[in-house]
Amino acid sequence: MRLSNVDFKKSILMIFLFLLCFFQMGILWSEKNPGVLFSFSHSVRGNDFVDINEVKENYYRPKEILISSGKGDLYWKLDSKSNLYRSIWNDFKDSYLSQIIQSKPSIRDKDYEQSWEYLSRMKSIIVEFGYEIPSGVIQWMENLDTASLSAIPNIYKIAIHPSEDINNDKNTLYVYDGSNVYKYVVTIKQGNMKKEDYIKAIETAAENEFVVPMNRLITYNPITEQRELLVCLSDEERKIWDLLLTTPDRIVLKKDNIETVQDYLLDEYKGSMVSKWSEDGTNIIFSDPEKVYRYYNNGLLEYQNRYKEAVDKGRVEEALAEALTFIEYRRRDLIEGADIILSDISDKGRYYAFTFDYIVDDMKVKVLRTRTGTVEPAIVINAVKDRVLDAKWYIKTFANNDYSNVYNMSFFRFYERQFIREYPDLRNKPVILDVSNEYLFSDIGTRAEPFWLIETNSNQLIFVGMQGKE
Repeated sequence: MRLSNVDFKKSILMIFLFLLCFFQMGILWSEKNPGVLFSFSHSVRGNDFVDINEVKENYYRPKEILISSGKGDLYWKLDSKSNLYRSIWNDFKDSYLSQIIQSKPSIRDKDYEQSWEYLSRMKSIIVEFGYEIPSGVIQWMENLDTASLSAIPNIYKIAIHPSEDINNDKNTLYVYDGSNVYKYVVTIKQGNMKKEDYIKAIETAAENEFVVPMNRLITYNPITEQRELLVCLSDEERKIWDLLLTTPDRIVLKKDNIETVQDYLLDEYKGSMVSKWSEDGTNIIFSDPEKVYRYYNNGLLEYQNRYKEAVDKGRVEEALAEALTFIEYRRRDLIEGADIILSDISDKGRYYAFTFDYIVDDMKVKVLRTRTGTVEPAIVINAVKDRVLDAKWYIKTFANNDYSNVYNMSFFRFYERQFIREYPDLRNKPVILDVSNEYLFSDIGTRAEPFWLIETNSNQLIFVGMQGKE
């Protein structure tokens, strides 16, 4: 018996309504039970869509690459946007780091080969990371075989001495882990810079328009005891824009925007999360039996995992993978105008602490807390092998503001005209540990401006605004 045309349409409609009802019930069930095998309300921003192996190498790079003139105290700092910087760093990522990690060091038969200070004063190219990177992290970052243990625990600085080995297909590297020096003779592989290119880069550094001359401060003034501290002593000038920092539009904290905020900032399953506004309306808490998120109207995200006791710390690279996944899952479609770079790793005993900085035009962007007057990194994450324990992150997007100026980069000029006038008691005292130029922005503001940051041996961080031309 054939169905009439009307009966056929009714049957199709009934099937459609049944499927729609089933799907809606599934949504309600998955939100009430976030651990179900099949989630009907699965967010397109789930962690399953974060392939950290595709992006992890974007989170680390040298703090700086320097060319040593061989004159003892003169160095040339490369701009990270220059072709020479990129070529040198590519050689390390594509070849040299793997050879260092996977091979044994060569025998050092000369006395000077045990002194990093002496080696770094010779004609060479120096790659400095700014902190001691564990070998396990480099193995993971570069997708290297982890079956064999590296002979070197950490990598802090590397000096390339291209003229030392007579073979055209070999380069001599001296690796400094913060305490000891290791010598490696690596093979220059197809696609790497040729040995003569390294030699030429050293010999013609002064002619390179993408370099800034740097000198050892201790050679010229007794205001430091740090033999490795380099500063610019010449009247180099640099145009620097103020930055406009805003909370990304998608996650601006408003009553009618909570669902979008949750979608971007919380984990994949959020149906069991309970939300609660603060009394003053400046922040909101999302929590469940396992996790607590607090999000503020200035873009600050704080996260805590309730289960912190009896955790398995694991290997540092495992914990780093958790930290990077936490960032990468939330930064997509939000962060523009700045890179996020890993700037420190610290073993805290029960967990690992990772510090990240925003980078704009080779300058870090840090937070100036208005209540305490202290300077802090924009992102700090504590993690173990299988979870993030705590996180604190100022989520910002970046653009040039409406103001720029030309700034003199001479340290002595700054020291005499600004620093000593504000801190006369520190004149000619060996108190300086580090000097840098960085952006600072108020945690309640939207403008980042360039500052001189001076770290002293009394754990004091002094920050003084850079003075541009009148």
